[in-house]
Amino acid sequence: MAFGQTHPSPARIVEPASPAYDLASFEAELHRISGFLGKHPSKDAMVALRDSLPKRWAVTTPEGAYAVSTQPLRNQLTALSAEKAKLWVDSLTEEIEASSKASGAAPSSARAKLDGILARKEFAAVRPPSQWELLRQRIEAWLLSLLENLFRAIGRHPIGGQILFWAIVGGGVLAIAVWLFRFLASRDRLATLPASELAGVSRSWQEWLRNAREAANRGDFREAVHSTYWAGIVRLEDTGVVPRDRTKTPREYLRLAAETAAGAMASTPAPQKPLADLTSRLERVWYARREARAEDFQESLRQLEALGCQLD
Repeated sequence: MAFGQTHPSPARIVEPASPAYDLASFEAELHRISGFLGKHPSKDAMVALRDSLPKRWAVTTPEGAYAVSTQPLRNQLTALSAEKAKLWVDSLTEEIEASSKASGAAPSSARAKLDGILARKEFAAVRPPSQWELLRQRIEAWLLSLLENLFRAIGRHPIGGQILFWAIVGGGVLAIAVWLFRFLASRDRLATLPASELAGVSRSWQEWLRNAREAANRGDFREAVHSTYWAGIVRLEDTGVVPRDRTKTPREYLRLAAETAAGAMASTPAPQKPLADLTSRLERVWYARREARAEDFQESLRQLEALGCQLD
């Protein structure tokens, strides 16, 4: 790859150059990337690695030539997930190494083995570019060339350049205003519970807990956290800490629990701390749509137990 070039032509430089590998050099490259990812690189380092990758690796074997797409790896690097990126690289390395050993033992089956590897869903993108992709690349190159000619023309007409500049500034301000409006609108969702969720609160806390565990077994930890929260609310309704009022919001439930705790005896377990933790986690993973993990579910179960629910 070439670094340090100034003012590259956008119509000619589209992606990093892809060197040709044989199986040995390809395995070495995969080991290098895996070792880098295993050192917990910084965000900037992962972005730099992503930008250095070609769209596909060209691998030549005695049985033929292959193009291995780097798109799954680049997607994980874009998401700044070094662990998942390393897992994908290690998986590919193991398959390539297994194929290489099988090729040495039975050369006639090596091509079928490698074809089987590349037919798996994680390598579904491994194929020559389609006619549509070739057309899209030509269109992108044409648009980049058009923009280059436009900027050259603007350089010869300063007034036109100023008009374009202020048009871009205006567009940027408008985009920020739209983003801010959507952000504020999304915050409003935290203050109100949808009617469909309110109807489901009629379940017992045991039913909500069972639903949470079933969701966790499916790997849907977002739904598991959501159901655990409602198990806690129904439990507090059963003990009279909060009223059976389906119009309350999570923050209103918190306020009612705090008021009840303030008037209760000192020996009564205070519900506001575990409920506050359940509410905060619900808002983060359910309404703000953040990623939920098994640890979030386990922590929600601990808070549910603190509210008096018997989990066993």
